[in-house]
Amino acid sequence: MRLISTLLLGLAALLLASCNNEPTTSEQAAVPDTVNEQQAGDAQQPGHEDAHGHAPPRHAPPRHAPPRHAPPRHAPDGHTEPPQHVDHQQAKPVSGPVTRISIGDKVPDFEVTIDDKKWTLSQLRKNTELTSDGTIVLTFWCSFCHSCRDVDQSLNKLAQHYKGKAAVIALDSSDGETTEQVTRFAKEKGLTLPIALNASGKAADILGTKVTTTTVVIDKHGVLRYRGHFGNARHPYARDALEAVLHGQTVKVAETKQRG
Repeated sequence: MRLISTLLLGLAALLLASCNNEPTTSEQAAVPDTVNEQQAGDAQQPGHEDAHGHAPPRHAPPRHAPPRHAPPRHAPDGHTEPPQHVDHQQAKPVSGPVTRISIGDKVPDFEVTIDDKKWTLSQLRKNTELTSDGTIVLTFWCSFCHSCRDVDQSLNKLAQHYKGKAAVIALDSSDGETTEQVTRFAKEKGLTLPIALNASGKAADILGTKVTTTTVVIDKHGVLRYRGHFGNARHPYARDALEAVLHGQTVKVAETKQRG
């Protein structure tokens, strides 16, 4: 009996040890699965893949894309140079794409013809017989436009009044008009102001003018300060803008509706 009791106690001890070891093994086996699931979850998070579809290591610092249209440049020493500053006030070349400028922009150079002689805008601004400091007024005009007849005499008086201080010029951007035609017309109407031809229409494209009698005022720095309606007795927009520019003041009404 003593032998049987000893065997039963040993068997009970073995069974007890087996029950205690099974949960421990199960828990240890579950740990790697939990880590793998976490890693898989991290890899599936959107926005963490690189360009080749691989997930970055956990806790990897975020990567910031360079600004659009301004990719960073890499110097020979491996450092990244900052994007180059673009000067939006720089005049665009005449031969390049024509872009309409805004008030406050520097006016790009373009070419006109006065009395069969070619001039660039910059050359006109340096002509001290026309303007003392480079200020120029351009009124888009042509010999066959009815609305131009409404401003002919006022424009001519403006040119006479500011002669030597600011160049006031009638600018004909009509295709087909010649120096002979506009000279004959000006003589018939008693107009003495300079008349410039720009048959290519590039001046109108640059300055953003759509109809004749539209007037622009360019200051001594070559900056567009006024664009719009020439004006009338009640609202002399062009004259007011010119006065402000010559006195170094802010143009109160810098742009008005263009009326042909």
